[in-house]
Amino acid sequence: MLRLNPPHSLVQPDAHVRDLWRSQIPFRPKLSFVYVYVERGVVLGYVQVTCRWNRQEEWTITTIGAVERAPEHVLESLVEEVCRQAGEEGVLRIFVKVPQQDSSLELFHGVGFTHYTDENIWGNLYFSQPGSALTEPKHDQIRRQRSTDSWELFKLYSAVTPPAVQRAENLNSREWQRASITPPSFLFRGPVEKSYVWQDEGGGQALGGYIWLLSGKGGHWITLMFRSDAVNRSVVPGALDYVLWKASRQSNKPVYCGVREYQVEIESDLESRGFHLLSKQTLLVKYMAEPIKAPKEAMLPFLVPKTPVASR
Repeated sequence: MLRLNPPHSLVQPDAHVRDLWRSQIPFRPKLSFVYVYVERGVVLGYVQVTCRWNRQEEWTITTIGAVERAPEHVLESLVEEVCRQAGEEGVLRIFVKVPQQDSSLELFHGVGFTHYTDENIWGNLYFSQPGSALTEPKHDQIRRQRSTDSWELFKLYSAVTPPAVQRAENLNSREWQRASITPPSFLFRGPVEKSYVWQDEGGGQALGGYIWLLSGKGGHWITLMFRSDAVNRSVVPGALDYVLWKASRQSNKPVYCGVREYQVEIESDLESRGFHLLSKQTLLVKYMAEPIKAPKEAMLPFLVPKTPVASR
């Protein structure tokens, strides 16, 4: 079994039995799917797919697995079936994150997936800060993300992300919106998100950086995005310390951080805080279709004379 969708596969792994049960409920929007390969009444493999950002036109392959003695074509058949089903459902893109040097990388390339960036996963598997949990780090430059920050966050993303990655991910300002009210823990048992921003230290009204903490039953995940100039880069260590302090107050579970190849300069900050490089991921996308505008019939004239009226 290979889990292919960090952070959620590490922090909050999806339950396969739950997804199988939910898929049988009619009239319910399906945001997760499980396909199985059956031969002579025996399940030889399966693949799990979820809707990316809860958008039904984009899918992410999260888990793929096969029994030890399954033929080599089982996994390929499963991925091909996902692509076929996606085409019938009008899906535009399918995403997957594959560990570098893994044998499945060739499989995905063979069915039309293309590389758009790389990501290193760093982790502190024995994270514990009992002594510092009582002392809140200074965070004068950092504040909680507001619902009104979505457009500025989108502009920050556009400024620091290479064009090839932007074309692949096709994000907009809605993806950066956060709920203004967090539901009580006894009503919501899913992963908890906390996000913080800081203003551009170089001047102006733009945002200089963003840090996101996702906490689930399997651990914590940190994502960072910041402008590469020295003044905004200098805020990163303090932002990391503050978010790690927040994580330590919730639980001493493993902490992971995904670092894209275009912001690897923060890896030294992670290493100095007890993180180690765990995995190198290749991010792939398969383009199923591109939306086009359908031609519309011309507007019919209304209260317009059929013959021109001579002017006087």
